[in-house]
Amino acid sequence: MQYYVDGFRGGNPDVKNAASKRRDYTAHAPLPEKVDVLIAGTGPAGLCLAAQLSQFADIDTMIVESSPTNIEKGKADGINTRTMEMFQAFGFADTVKRESYWVNQTNFWMPDPKNPKNIKRIGRVQDVADDSSEMPHILINQARVHELFLTVMRNSPTRMQPDYNWSVQDLVIDTSTEDYPVTVTLVNTGVNAGQTKTVRANYVVGCDGARSNVRKAIGGELHGDAAHQAWGVMDILANTDFPDVRQKCLITSANEGNVLILPREGGNLFRMYVELDKLNEDERVSNRNFTQEDTIAAANRIMQPYSIDVKEVVWWSIYEIGHRMTDRFDDVPEGETATRTPRVFTAGDACHTHSPKAGQ
Repeated sequence: MQYYVDGFRGGNPDVKNAASKRRDYTAHAPLPEKVDVLIAGTGPAGLCLAAQLSQFADIDTMIVESSPTNIEKGKADGINTRTMEMFQAFGFADTVKRESYWVNQTNFWMPDPKNPKNIKRIGRVQDVADDSSEMPHILINQARVHELFLTVMRNSPTRMQPDYNWSVQDLVIDTSTEDYPVTVTLVNTGVNAGQTKTVRANYVVGCDGARSNVRKAIGGELHGDAAHQAWGVMDILANTDFPDVRQKCLITSANEGNVLILPREGGNLFRMYVELDKLNEDERVSNRNFTQEDTIAAANRIMQPYSIDVKEVVWWSIYEIGHRMTDRFDDVPEGETATRTPRVFTAGDACHTHSPKAGQ
């Protein structure tokens, strides 16, 4: 039994009373004609905003996603302590703490002075300072974090759900009206691929990634620098004689590069970030056609005299270290900020891209 503003009621306190007037999410229900807020993209930024807005029945919110479902694996896995504090506000920090790997210490490996071809552990440090936060630094699959945000949305008064297989194609802002001034063209990416639908919104938030159509629609571009360095990342099941494989490790070899080891939740898998080749100034990682075998081979060269015998690669990717930021975070041009209210915003990778976890 829990006490609320409107009295006592039994049941699960995380499941809010459903609003009397809420959207129909059944299979063949039409998309809304008008919404207060339209969110593009169901990544962490988009779902965080949707989960927050879903608590307010008087705000009509819609979130669209080009993919057919939530992701299953891969992508980001590290959650910093401040993000955990935010999860606590949403009510699922305890679930994350129970299911995740806690990063309590970091091990450092460097070339052995007596035999520089081999690596040697040089020290261990506490990962999170005692006075930093009551929350741990943890590792958990990004898909699971998505599921927890989706659960908050489903249990909210609005019973909000994403509209999968829909993507923002373009948008137009009518500055002469305050009544749903943003006209958004959505395009279907599923079984009715190419079909379009128009939705009018009071506000639009583009959380649709580095290639954001929302950012492009308001004239924003990403600017920044790249380190021209290729890295491989993989979640693997492997046999190894490396003694610290179930702890966070920063490994530097004499001549072969660097490796970061991060244990995954569940006690079996671990993630490796592996430094690969330097890229030319005008070259992208896609030009090299790196494979997962390239990443495994590089890891074994770096970790001498230890080795990893990979039995299964659950997920892998190749990326380039870099940082870019948009030149426009909303639709209001410079010089009009005193007279216009922003109607379109960007968030997450749509407005800043960076190395893993740097955004937290």
